[in-house]
Parts: sequence; C-alpha cells; structure tokens
Amino acid sequence: MTAEIERKFALADGQALPGLEHLGDPGEVVELQLAATYFDSPHFVLTRAHQVVRHRVGGVDEGWHVKLPGNDAEHRHEMQAPVDLPRPPEALRSLVAATLVDQPLIPVAQLSTQRRQTELRGPAGDVSALVCEDAVRVVVGGAVHAWREAEVELVNGPESLIDAVAGTFADAGIRPALLQSKIGRALQEAMAAEDSAVRGPGGPAGSVIAEYLAVQVGTLQSKEADSRRDAPDSVHRSRVATRRLRSVLQTFAPLYTRGGVRALRTELRWHAGELGVPRDAEVLRDRLEEALDQAGIPEGEPGRELMLATLVATHAQAHAEMVATMNTPRYDELHRSLASFLAEPPYRAKAARPAEEVLPSLLRRARDRVALARDVAVANPEDLHAWHECRKEAKAVRYACEALTPAFGPDARAHAKSWTRVTEAFGEVQDSAVACELLAGIAHQAAGAVATGSFEVLIAQERARASEALVRGRAALDDALAATEVLGGC
Repeated sequence: MTAEIERKFALADGQALPGLEHLGDPGEVVELQLAATYFDSPHFVLTRAHQVVRHRVGGVDEGWHVKLPGNDAEHRHEMQAPVDLPRPPEALRSLVAATLVDQPLIPVAQLSTQRRQTELRGPAGDVSALVCEDAVRVVVGGAVHAWREAEVELVNGPESLIDAVAGTFADAGIRPALLQSKIGRALQEAMAAEDSAVRGPGGPAGSVIAEYLAVQVGTLQSKEADSRRDAPDSVHRSRVATRRLRSVLQTFAPLYTRGGVRALRTELRWHAGELGVPRDAEVLRDRLEEALDQAGIPEGEPGRELMLATLVATHAQAHAEMVATMNTPRYDELHRSLASFLAEPPYRAKAARPAEEVLPSLLRRARDRVALARDVAVANPEDLHAWHECRKEAKAVRYACEALTPAFGPDARAHAKSWTRVTEAFGEVQDSAVACELLAGIAHQAAGAVATGSFEVLIAQERARASEALVRGRAALDDALAATEVLGGC
C-alpha cells in the first residue's frame, strides 16, 4: 500500500491554470482519457467513510484501486491490482470489509475524465508533482453531471509544494474544491435521496426486496474466498444465500421484467448446484459420524471406516470441482450480473407502489403453493418426494417472510420462524432419505469385503429419524399455514 498526497481545486468553465515555472520545470502537457467505474454498497457506506473502490482504464496507473483515508482529506493510502481482473479482487475487498459488513460491492457511478497532465520537475530533473486539469463527466443512476477541476498530486516533492501551488492558484482566483473526492461529489444527490427515502410498509415495494437481495449478494461476495478454502460454514452460507436469492426472485418476480429475472435465476440454480454437492457430502459425513457414535459402532470398525472414508473422498472431490467452476468466466459473469441487478433493478411500475399494497398478495401466492403441495403429499403420505416438494415451497414462504421482516416487523418475523420449523423438520426427512440411499449404495459396493451389520443399523436408525421428523414437519406445516392465513399474507 502506498501513500497518496493530493489536493483538488475548483475550476470554472473556461478558467485556465496559471504558470508554475517559479515552482519547478513544467514538462509537456499530456492528454489522457480516463474511464472509471466506482463501487460502493447500495447505501454508499464506503463513500460516507471516505473510502474508494474503483476500476480505472487509462493512465499509467490503470487498474483496480482502493483508497483509504489518512490523517486528513489530502492524505490517503492506496493499493492497486491489475486492470484485467474481472471483479474487485479479494485482497482489495478485504481492506473495506469492516465497513461493508454484509453489504455487497456494486457499481454506483461511471466517471469519464478528460485530463491535461503536466509533470512539475525539480532541480535534479525528478518529478516533484503532477498537475492535472480535468473535465469530469459522471453518470449516476441515469443522471449526468459535469464539472471542471484541477488536481495536484505529490510525487517526490515536499508537502510544502502543494501549499505553494495553492498560493499561486489563489492569486489566480482558483480555490480548493469543497469536496476533495470526485466520487463524493458525484454521489451527493444520490446519498441525499437515500437519506430521505421512505422505508417500511409505506415505502416502495422494490426497495424492501432489494434490501434482502443485497444482503444475500453481500454474503456471496464476502464468503467467496472462504468457500474456495473450504473454511468452516462458508460453503453452507454461500449456498443458503444463493437459494434465498433465487427463491425471493421467483416469489417477487412480478416486481421485475421477465427477462431481467429468468436468466439470473437460471445461473443462481447452476451455482447452488455446484455448492450443494460438497455441502451435502459434508452434512452427511457429520450426520453419519454422530449416528455411528450413537449406535455404539467404535472407531476402527471396518464398516464405519469405509463409510467415513467414502464421504471424506466425496467431499474433497466435490469441493475441488466446485472451486474449478468458480474459476470460470461463467462464475464471474454471474457475480457481475448480480451486482448490475442491484445497481439497476429491472423494475416494473408495480415496484414503485407502497410495499403494503403489493407484497402481501405475492406472499399469499407463495403460501397457496405450499397448501397445494401439502394436499398432494397428504394424498400420498408415504411418498417422500412429495414432502420434499412441499418443503421447497415452504422455503419460499420462509425466505419471503424474512425479506419482509425489516418492513413489516414482528408479525413477519414470527411467521418466518414458524416456516423455519417446517423446513427444518422436512429437511431432516430429506437428509435421512439421502443418508439411507448412500448407505445402501456403499453397503452394496462393499458386499463381501466388510460386514454389513453397521450399515443395517444406521439405515434403520435413519428411517426412524425420518418418520419422527415427518410427524413434526406435518404438524409444523399445519400450524404455519393456519397462522399465515390469519395474518392475511404479511
């Protein structure tokens, strides 16, 4: 990380910079065209904290940049990464992670700068400072702003040189800019609009859902490096975030144009599938290890060792294959699409209407889909696949209630908890079914090599767990459906 010392000055239209020959040897004027995309959270937490993440093309220092505040507005710390990286690299994102917390990095502004740059050299011929005259054009949320400014950046000169330049500028009627950050100036109106936005049930329906989606994308971004390393709980949290994104986009699809959601959900399904294989193997390994202990099957017993070794190998291979997909252009494009979706949601007119007028009916539709799935499952109570389908529909209601909780408060929160009980109980049923299938497969392959008694014990144990969980799940489902009906959908 390098130190950066610079000062910006406001320029009126047609105002020229004075000569600086008395402060050094000005070089030739170099014309540069710079194009930069600035990244921040949807609530502009980085800009408010005077932190900058950008990708700039043009100039000798093109690439990814993170700038952090120093002792004052003129002093900053900067770290760079190569320009050809497709997304903000982890090394840079980690520098602002404490400020972002669970919010995503998304593109918030496009800046193009037409720069006239001069090197101011000292007596020994080394560059003391760069003096720039910038014509800036900014696009934020479709709005265009433009201004002119001058910038003086120290290279090898003393800090007193900036004061000397400022004095010469002042004599020419050029004063320091009120805002020393281009992005701070660019986002003034957007931040003011964000601060005054109406929230809660009376706020725009699209904004309520956008808050939830942003948290999930933020989780995917923040857990990406940990998922690659297989850090504890990272793949699990990434998978859940991916499922939540896909589910909420489906439940609240009427807020968006059809094309804007369909392709994104397809890619989220792909990524969730890649995350799911190592996660399922991890869950099964832990589940069966606990079951083996409960059944009193000791370490070293051949059947036990075969089961665990198979699952460890399955998990390792699945994780390696998952990481391979995360190194593909398809994966990078998914992340770019998610960030773009948050930055410029493809809303329909309905998204601008008050949340209380729009969202409850969409939640009721999701609840009605659960009721239909429940009826199918009740007609075929031994069909675990039918109950699994019921669980998937119940998850959609759970995630929808979670999304509505910040706006609709305790009622939505209570119903999210009731639907969580449903999905967790039916999740137990599904886990037991998968475990039984896996155990039967390993036992068949191992026939004659090891005794199959351990497998039979565990299969019986898993079937009992599934039966008990199914009873709990059905009761929880009836309660959740009745409660949501009383709630009126929200």
